[in-house]
Parts: sequence; C-alpha cells; structure tokens
Amino acid sequence: MCLNANQKPCCVIIALVAIFVGTIETSYECFHLALHGMNNWLVAALIAWIPIFIAAIFLIIGALREIPILLLIWVIVSLICGGALIIIKIGLMIYLNRLRIYLDIVVAILNVIFLMLVFVWAAYPYAYMRELKEQQMI
Repeated sequence: MCLNANQKPCCVIIALVAIFVGTIETSYECFHLALHGMNNWLVAALIAWIPIFIAAIFLIIGALREIPILLLIWVIVSLICGGALIIIKIGLMIYLNRLRIYLDIVVAILNVIFLMLVFVWAAYPYAYMRELKEQQMI
C-alpha cells in the first residue's frame, strides 16, 4: 500500500493521531457544551469518541504485538464511529449556530479533512492485518 510503507509504525501513528484528534475534539465539544448548554449532537459526539479511544489502545497493542483481531476491532470501530461522527458533524453544522460565515467554511473544510482521516484510519490497519494473516498462512 502507499509506497510500500511499513504498516506497524503507521498503525501506531494512526492510533496516536486518533487519540490526539479525539482529545482536541472532545475538549472543543465540552467547551461548546459549557457555552451553549445541553445539545444532543454534542453529547452524541462525545459518546462516539469513547469507543474510538478504547479501540486506539487496542490498535497500538495489536500493532506492536501483531494480533490481527485487535486490528480488526480498530477497523470496525473506526468505520462505525467515524461514520457516526461524520453524521454528527453535519448535524452540528446545521444546528449549532455560529455568528460568522467564515467559521462555517472552516468547519466544513475540517469536516472534509476528518472524512478523509476516517478512511486512512481504516486503510493502514486493514492492510497490516492482511499482511499478518498472509504471514501466518505461509
């Protein structure tokens, strides 16, 4: 995949990026909860990040110890919760009122970047999982 990159460090980096992005997102969403009060979309976004944090730890362990089932857990959780987060982010764009149009444009661009990030989250661990299964078959 992608220039035959070594999958193990890519998986660990992906997990660390997911934890970093999740920490920033949850902090920002907690700020919005404090600022705007109770919002179901914000609470749903916070809840969707919890399995991603847990699965990121599984991804690190699975990549370092070469356990394909933990990589599969990450792929499934990242696609399901990542898809849910994309839907939630669209809902937040609609229902969370912002005062300026340029903030909406920045949020839309960040959402597109997040969409691409979700697919990268799943691609490298899946490729590494297939690589491990091929090694076990030989």
